[in-house]
Amino acid sequence: MVWSVSGLNAGLVIRVRFVESGPSTDLFPVVMATGIVSIAADAHRYWRLGIALGILALVGFAGLAARFAIGAITHRTQTAVLARDPDVALRMFSFVAACTVLGACWDDHPAAVWLLGGLALGAWLILTPLAAFNVTSRKSTDLRDRARGGWLLPSVATAGLAITAANLAQQARAPELVVIAVVAWIMAIVGYLAVVWLIGWRALASPFGPDQVTPDSWILMGALAITTLAGDHIVAAARAVNPPAGIAHWTAPLTLAAWVLASSWIPALLYSQIWRINQQAGSLRYQHAWWAAVFPLGMYSAASAATAVELHLRSLQTVSLVFFWIAFTTWTLVTTGWLNTVSWHRATSCRGSRGVPGREGAR
Repeated sequence: MVWSVSGLNAGLVIRVRFVESGPSTDLFPVVMATGIVSIAADAHRYWRLGIALGILALVGFAGLAARFAIGAITHRTQTAVLARDPDVALRMFSFVAACTVLGACWDDHPAAVWLLGGLALGAWLILTPLAAFNVTSRKSTDLRDRARGGWLLPSVATAGLAITAANLAQQARAPELVVIAVVAWIMAIVGYLAVVWLIGWRALASPFGPDQVTPDSWILMGALAITTLAGDHIVAAARAVNPPAGIAHWTAPLTLAAWVLASSWIPALLYSQIWRINQQAGSLRYQHAWWAAVFPLGMYSAASAATAVELHLRSLQTVSLVFFWIAFTTWTLVTTGWLNTVSWHRATSCRGSRGVPGREGAR
């Protein structure tokens, strides 16, 4: 992480490095991707794989959270500059989403669910007014021109909070938590519609080019997939604790509609990705943003499995199994690319620290 900047362009340089050079908050999608693939593996009884991935996600989260906390405390001024950027503020919700995914991954440990849920809620309460201020203080055309798939992370995070609340409702036998889960679920849907509207406006206002098809475009599908999963958890909680207002009756069809809409995104996103590969050489090279594509694939598998159970649609189990292997294969490829990148950087750093060898060194 590089924080040492100066001069009039300091804010711009910090923002660019925050987005492109792999800082802590931009790496939380690694935890999200690994955690959701773990959940999908568990849904199909690949328990050993699920446990291994769950442990990796938990260890990675602890390391990344500590790294970010130290950086934010040590460099408070630079952190404040970053926080004023809507793109950065919205992407910080990946921390909240990572907490909720881990909570779902380890939902058989109530203490872990309560702890991760508390962290997620605390961060959400801090980030929501910050992001709202940054977004509302900008012109609508500015928001339109900068909107992208990563801006859906607040919706993903809020849907994750709905899942956490629904899980805790079952554990604590608390109907009021189901109501809270429903409120968070509706907020996630509204946030999704707002960002999709901006992205659609951008697509109509300017020529559509391959640069607009980024790996995080898959969050357009993934945000609906986690909305589906949240609906499934709310339906399960409502049946278990009998909350007021007949929540299970109207959330079930809305959950199925979210799954259908998520499914409808897949052909369009796949076509767009293939088109970008044909238009731009090197589009498949490893970059941190590819983790944002792994998460939606794993989430679609997990959501399909949960929908198959809660809405009694057995055919979705096959869909879920196919997408689990797609997600796991993609996770393996992206992980391999990340390890190769880390090895290359370490080798380059070692050569740079030793200097360029002369002929004697070469011999």
